[in-house]
Amino acid sequence: MSSEIKIIGSPSPDLLNQLEKEIRSYNNLHLPEMTIENIALSIHKNNVLTGGLSARIPWDWLHIVLLWVTEEERRSGIGKSLIEKAENEAIKRCCKHAMVETFTAESKDFFIKQGYKIYGELPDFPIGFKRYYLKKQLS
Repeated sequence: MSSEIKIIGSPSPDLLNQLEKEIRSYNNLHLPEMTIENIALSIHKNNVLTGGLSARIPWDWLHIVLLWVTEEERRSGIGKSLIEKAENEAIKRCCKHAMVETFTAESKDFFIKQGYKIYGELPDFPIGFKRYYLKKQLS
């Protein structure tokens, strides 16, 4: 019986879930068992979404996946508040660390002001830009 590698442009959620299940099963043999909690925070002004944060919590890490604030509300403290609340929630859930990836120098500098430190850079992702990897020790 021969094997065939298929390239799937739009994989089904079932296939993606199966792949994740299989790699987790393998990893659980070699690493502490991982469960992932998802959290989200949102802020509304006059019933309109003006900012939010989504994160995942594997093991004892808060992984900030996205942080967004409307253009009008930037520099108002909303982003800082969202991060602080997410970090406090993560600490309640026994997290000791936080991490985030970002593309722009502006957001990199924002996270550095929140106490994050760069631990890696990926140049030309996309071409002409850098992707930054930052982490923070939580109290």
